[in-house]
Amino acid sequence: MFAVVTIILALLINFSALDTGKLLGGFLASLSRMIISYSIALTVAVIIALLITSNKWLEGLFLPVFDVLQSFPSFALFPVLVVALKNSPELVIIFVLTITIIWPILFTIIGGVKNQREDLEEAATIFGAKGSKRLWHFTLPQLLPSIVTGSIVGWGEGWEFIIGAELLVRVNYGVGAYLGFLGTRQENIALAFGIMVLLLLLYVINKILWIPLLYTVTKFSSEG
Repeated sequence: MFAVVTIILALLINFSALDTGKLLGGFLASLSRMIISYSIALTVAVIIALLITSNKWLEGLFLPVFDVLQSFPSFALFPVLVVALKNSPELVIIFVLTITIIWPILFTIIGGVKNQREDLEEAATIFGAKGSKRLWHFTLPQLLPSIVTGSIVGWGEGWEFIIGAELLVRVNYGVGAYLGFLGTRQENIALAFGIMVLLLLLYVINKILWIPLLYTVTKFSSEG
């Protein structure tokens, strides 16, 4: 399958006048931004979810606030951040991209905490699982299906966002910046092929990473 994808990618690049270095280099730059932002979003989401679900008062206070914030359009932050961080375009993209990715992860983890099985909770308590031991050996493994599900949604929303973000902030490298360059020069055929290459690359990532991971944690959850 991957051999077929590789052949298709090579054909698309060779027959569309795409600049291989700019396209693939831009994709790697965008992928790096995505990985950094996702890592921050995941870490913060896990911490916040565990904190607010551990206390009814905190949950009642912050959950409605987060519910409103997730509906706030991330692109609206750009005018302020571009001025405040005008010398750091990378920070602007990573900051707003993190905010975009975090919400699906946060809310699915909160849902996962609330749906944890009481019998397993009691068993963990009986066997003396406390503190960090309980967190690493019980809580996080139980939340893996929720984390992966939220991550898939957040990852997809992040790729939708980053293309526009790289156009607005005007970074030198990025797949969005390169596609925007093609659009500005009205190289419509190359632009169409570039989008197809991007879709294929994202498909490969999903096939290699997210689909096997989802299958694994779903199987783990069913067996549990």
